Amino acid sequence: MVTMKEVQFISNRFCIESAMKSIEPLESGHINDTFLIVTNNDERYVLQKMNTNVFSDVESVIENKVNVSKHLLKAHDFKYETITFIETKGKEYHYMDGNGDYWNMMSFIPNSHTVSIPNSAKLVFEAGKLYGDFISKTATLPANCVKETLPDFHDVPLRFSQFEIALENASESNKEKAKEVIEFAYKSRDEMFKLSALKNEDVFPIRIVHNDAKLSNILFDDNDEGLAVIDLDTVMPGIVHFDFGDSIRSICTNTVEDDENFESISIKLDYYEAFCNGYALSTRDILTPQEVEYLPLGAKTIIFIMGLRFLTDFLNGNIYYKVKYDTHNLVRCKNQFKLLESVQSHYDEILRITYDAYALDIS
Repeated sequence: MVTMKEVQFISNRFCIESAMKSIEPLESGHINDTFLIVTNNDERYVLQKMNTNVFSDVESVIENKVNVSKHLLKAHDFKYETITFIETKGKEYHYMDGNGDYWNMMSFIPNSHTVSIPNSAKLVFEAGKLYGDFISKTATLPANCVKETLPDFHDVPLRFSQFEIALENASESNKEKAKEVIEFAYKSRDEMFKLSALKNEDVFPIRIVHNDAKLSNILFDDNDEGLAVIDLDTVMPGIVHFDFGDSIRSICTNTVEDDENFESISIKLDYYEAFCNGYALSTRDILTPQEVEYLPLGAKTIIFIMGLRFLTDFLNGNIYYKVKYDTHNLVRCKNQFKLLESVQSHYDEILRITYDAYALDIS
């Protein structure tokens, strides 16, 4: 557990102009510890302690984030805000404390907020525009500026192998609790392996992608206009389908990922259409026909991956994701698999919407 005294000490290692006035923990994702720092002159910063259990090469993670943010700042026509990283007094973008933990500090973008559940198609369209612009602008960043810090992050065969190992070592009690979703995972396996196979066959170009392109990683202003893409921890080379899919997973559902009212969970087709139209504005001239053709499968696959990862963590005893109760990850898994079932039942309409957004004729 991080103490406020420790946070204060770490904050003072970075180049901020005024003394710290207050510290506020921020609920920001499942992985890192994040704090809002307010100084005496009311400047605001976000201080983050990186989870070294998740990120083994933290220095490269931070280097990736800094390189991408600097590139976006230089993009002359980039119309959105960009997070900037603050140097330490030692002129580095990270600070390692006495426990070997890594910290980084970012500027706080004022008059902004995050959204967990969208309240309008307009907001969803904005999200699509923002993530589409991110793909468009990072397309001009040299590939050697971004390292693969989490190899095979969205590789379904690897995730399935991890699931099977967890299943083999899980308690009988947990296996019984998860029996239904375990069966669903095996039933879905063949289709869910397809994108990884196509990637390995070099069907798709490798791009610099966000890899965690959910709604809560976008900042909006008070008018629900998109401001910035945040949380660049997982920026790496990869294929666009998992970014697109994670956006659909988090934005185009009618609830949050730990809602236990499973039977009511569904894909919102009006939101799917809004996101596709926004995303296509900046990516229509960038994505290949093969990439567009498989965007809907990207949505299916990432929903499956997230459900499988939640299931794996539950079987492992909740060692990866932060949980509020013992079966939290199992609930998340069931939630995602129900969402996948809804996508499957509306798949023909999803294909039509996608191809119309890109004016693509797939006969």
